[in-house]
Amino acid sequence: MADTATADTGLLPRTYFKAPRVPLDLRALFLALVGYGVFRLGAYLLALAFGPKDPVLSFFAEARDLLDVPYVGAELKAFLGVFVGPDPGEAGGFWHVLVGGVWALGVWGFFAQAIHRITSLRIARDEGLSLKDALRFSARNFVTIALCPVVVFAAIGLFYGCNALAGLALSIPYVGQLLSVLLAPLAVISTLLILLVAIGGAIGLPLVGAAAAWERNGSLDAISRAFSYIFARPLQFFWNYFLVLLFTSVILVAGSHFEHLLTKSIDAGLMRDAPSVLVDTPKALHNGDKAYEKLGSEAKDMAKQLAEKTSQRPFAVSIHAVGAAPWSDKLTVLVFWVILNVIRFGVFAVAIWWFFGATTCTYADLRADVDGTEEDEIYLEEEEEDFDALGKPEAAQPSAPATGAAPATPPAPPATPPPAAGA
Repeated sequence: MADTATADTGLLPRTYFKAPRVPLDLRALFLALVGYGVFRLGAYLLALAFGPKDPVLSFFAEARDLLDVPYVGAELKAFLGVFVGPDPGEAGGFWHVLVGGVWALGVWGFFAQAIHRITSLRIARDEGLSLKDALRFSARNFVTIALCPVVVFAAIGLFYGCNALAGLALSIPYVGQLLSVLLAPLAVISTLLILLVAIGGAIGLPLVGAAAAWERNGSLDAISRAFSYIFARPLQFFWNYFLVLLFTSVILVAGSHFEHLLTKSIDAGLMRDAPSVLVDTPKALHNGDKAYEKLGSEAKDMAKQLAEKTSQRPFAVSIHAVGAAPWSDKLTVLVFWVILNVIRFGVFAVAIWWFFGATTCTYADLRADVDGTEEDEIYLEEEEEDFDALGKPEAAQPSAPATGAAPATPPAPPATPPPAAGA
């Protein structure tokens, strides 16, 4: 249950900061795995179609530069790196950013909505939701989620266009000087609105999906709720996302250490240079690195050739390592290629699941603190179906058919009178 609302205290929370709590649900985690697989497949095809420019890399590079927030910048950069391919191409221009953004927001708008819904039901009612129902809910809400970025960009474009029109009016000789008294202050207000909408859209977009999962509302209502909670409790919002991104980074670092420990421990027993340089690649491929200096000439040449084809480390993560490995080690390298990629894939999916699940929890805490809404208040499809059923007139009861009915029981015949005396 949420805490009872008290008197408003301004920008500070009414109660206390709550750390995000994400109930474990294997179906939500499975959706993160499937969503990440679909996303990476589409990103790979887009990179092939637009190469050497990478649309997905272009979009997340712009997002990383836009969201360069103090204290959480490194954690956010690490999380955004999850969505970039292993061997990305070059960053492109506006159209590449647009294509990559449409794909990223479309895929995660759909799968994140299902994750939000499963998590919100766990938090509110401690109830599970089947994969079929979660995906059906996400499909029904997809238009709402898809329109949210459009609404944000349309609002920014509207105010930006107003400023451009003001500049056009100010360029009129003599008349523009008089209009500047009115238009310049209006341009300041319009610019402030652009900044507020941009900030809310950039950092509040995950909350919009959570709002739609809790309330199943329209795009404008979901945006207004997310924006109101961000600007009503900016300190609480920042603190929650600091913890969310911090723990997301812990997941990624733990996965990286697990992979590093696996390759290091295996490499400790390898007695030949070829599998060693592929499974546990030296950090630096120059003579100043001690691990590199211990390699033979053939292993050094193979390492330099692979370094030109892939930036991944260790080399065994890249499929190029399977082709470069000698025949005596190809199967070993192929096995490590599968294992290491499964590890990375799983770690990335867990980080994504945690991020969207924690966002769902953060929305519930902000809603309880700002509006005083109880945690167990959530939209339920069953209640809507019951409400629709109540609005329908009851069907008339059919009358019993006349034919085939059992005949009425005839009245009993009168009793025979007793015989007269002397008869």
